[in-house]
Amino acid sequence: MIRGSKKVVDILAKVLYEVKEHHVSVDVAFKRVCKGRCVKGLEEREELYNLVRDFISDYFKLKCYVMDDEVSYRELARLWLGREYEVINELHCIYSYPKWFVDELVSLLGVDEASKVLNAMNSRVWWLRVNTLRTSEEGVLRELELEGVDFIVSKEVPYMIKVLSYKKPIRTLKPVKEFKVVPQDLASAVVVEALKPGFDESIIDLTAAPGLKTSLIMMLSENRARVVACDKSLRRLNIMRNLLKRLGVDLSRVSLIHSDSTVISFRRFDKALVDAPCSNSGAIHKDPGIKISLTKGRVLHNSVIQSKLLSNALRLADYVTFSTCSILPEEGEFIISKLDLSEVKLSRTITWASKGYPVINSYESLMRLMPHIHECEGFFIATLTR
Repeated sequence: MIRGSKKVVDILAKVLYEVKEHHVSVDVAFKRVCKGRCVKGLEEREELYNLVRDFISDYFKLKCYVMDDEVSYRELARLWLGREYEVINELHCIYSYPKWFVDELVSLLGVDEASKVLNAMNSRVWWLRVNTLRTSEEGVLRELELEGVDFIVSKEVPYMIKVLSYKKPIRTLKPVKEFKVVPQDLASAVVVEALKPGFDESIIDLTAAPGLKTSLIMMLSENRARVVACDKSLRRLNIMRNLLKRLGVDLSRVSLIHSDSTVISFRRFDKALVDAPCSNSGAIHKDPGIKISLTKGRVLHNSVIQSKLLSNALRLADYVTFSTCSILPEEGEFIISKLDLSEVKLSRTITWASKGYPVINSYESLMRLMPHIHECEGFFIATLTR
């Protein structure tokens, strides 16, 4: 495919339109635009997809240069492909993020560390979780080597594998197709590690779909926990049921409930997990389209829902793990600050994680996974007990 061809310009412009106007991920936008017909062959598809990702990631870099809200998406694509622009020497322009977002990170971390975070989130890092419900760790590592995957095993979470290089797309690997390994970020797995699911424990997952964390609960408990998995989307719950079955989860020990978890009432559970809906500001490396959809208003809207979910979880269990895939304190530390901490205890159940931001008194008892330190998505995690 010719990089500067009219066809490529049209594809980039159409993907940007889908991301910006319909607020969908880069993956969804690419599929909508191409519908399997943009290119011939897997190698050419991957090349085009990576080009699309890079273009979307550089959107704010281009906007800094153009400084014209009326410029067409096709013109932005043409400028980018031809490298017919200069990078403006301002932090949000250099790393290509919304200015308000960069300003907030700088106020929290200082320029040097904020720059490291922004730079880290501009590079994709792949993690795979060994699914011990389907295979042994030793066996699947050998399979990955035979598929040409170069990797290292996490010292902190031994069933997690950081991919260093690969010869073909991750989704096409045989162990992935057979559900022996699951693409799942390290930070996502660490949330469940903080929950510490045990044999025969009753656990409620209040925001369960698409099901990766529920499946990990079952994996770590060797299919012996009893889980009530709730989500407000019936469609996502149906997808989740199929995924759990393929991952080897004993569905007789998992109940899927269609509900609004901010108000759901149940019997008491041993533990509760709240991986709350959020801005996904910590997952930009996975979907650079998040940069475009990220707004302060969206963050504040999510924070209201997060507080309601956490409050309800504390009514349902005496041990709660709360998390958000966000690097902003409005979706982390400030949620905890609204609680009466005389009634709950905060515990650092993941001792190697970074501490929370020093914006509230209890920050040292909170946990963060940072992209530039842990080479994963940015996550906030809190474990609360009564």
